Amino acid sequence: MTDDQIINRNRRDVSTNDDSNSIEKSDKTKNTKSSNGITDVVQIVSASALGITFGILMNKANVYLAPIIRDQMLFKRFTMIKMFLGAVGASMLSSCIVILVSEPTYQTTCNAFIHRNNRIHGIHLLVGGTLIGVGMVVAGSCPGTVFVQMGSGLQNSFITCLGAICGVLFYYAFLFKRLTKDEVPKSSIALRQLPELTGIKRIYLNFMFGSIFIGTAFVLEHFVPYKSDLVTPKGLHSLVGWSPVLCGIGIGSLQLFFMMLFKKSLGISTGFTVLVAQLCRMRFFKKLIPSLEPFAYGVQNSLALLFALGAIGGSFISTVSTNQFPLSEQYGAGVWSSFFGGFLLSLGARCAGGCTSGQGISGVTHLLIGSLIATAGMFGGGMLFAAGYGFITKDWLFRAL
Repeated sequence: MTDDQIINRNRRDVSTNDDSNSIEKSDKTKNTKSSNGITDVVQIVSASALGITFGILMNKANVYLAPIIRDQMLFKRFTMIKMFLGAVGASMLSSCIVILVSEPTYQTTCNAFIHRNNRIHGIHLLVGGTLIGVGMVVAGSCPGTVFVQMGSGLQNSFITCLGAICGVLFYYAFLFKRLTKDEVPKSSIALRQLPELTGIKRIYLNFMFGSIFIGTAFVLEHFVPYKSDLVTPKGLHSLVGWSPVLCGIGIGSLQLFFMMLFKKSLGISTGFTVLVAQLCRMRFFKKLIPSLEPFAYGVQNSLALLFALGAIGGSFISTVSTNQFPLSEQYGAGVWSSFFGGFLLSLGARCAGGCTSGQGISGVTHLLIGSLIATAGMFGGGMLFAAGYGFITKDWLFRAL
């Protein structure tokens, strides 16, 4: 099947396939096997194991520390961008493997991702991404690293989680119906894909960009070794870290397992939504916020939550193994910054339909223009806010946050 045929089929599926395995669909089936023939038990165990791996790699890369994230926005450290480039590159190469091994599997995964984004307009992607960027600076975290921080024992990360929960409630109580009432026109740039615009087959583009991203990450590592980016607050021992490039490649490689095992794209911010949606099991909240109910049931939703919980467990294992648990609060953010930043992170992730892993890694892997818009908003918004905050307050070390 040619790439143009895949894109055309994607478009038909976006408008007609209401039974997609998108995480937003409620799956109350009691069958013992999922649609791809893998038992629910295997999927549950796999999601937990992948979450643990994610948590360990994020922890070892030290990319979950507030100084690392904030300094990246000012180009004072490069740990975060090296890990991100490695992750996106490995994710793209993983998609090439999936296409070669089972093209229908990739097609189903891509269809589901597009279906999930077919009510998210370009402006929402940009604004949501910008909110995530601002939240990253304020909270010193991104949606996924909140779980990693919790596993490391950072006390204020639980406040960040509380803020994120409030952000989810605010979005579904006041914004969801307004922002998603109309489908995005199929001709919208947000739903266009690079293979369609360039006429080059998807597998070639993914291989080319994946190789370039990983190569760029290694070049950065050569000129700015990760050991020079390690954070050592006064009076504390330096954290033991691994190469963020290699950790990023490991995280991006998880995409292969997500596609083959679950026919889903890698993402973690939905874990907050699934967690909050459990309130809808109670009749009062079910009537109060009915739009959350589809996230309350089904194996697919459980997988998102188990992956997030696994990330907490993996980070805990990594931190305990280095005798650093609980991690000092000098590596985190203040109380109010944690709460408000967490609120912005989850609100932005819901508006944009994903975070740095969902839109940033998976969406870019699918070569979706809308995901590029959201990712640009995340890093652009974070950089502009960090620079503006520094110029106004002269607090270039973000001590007040």
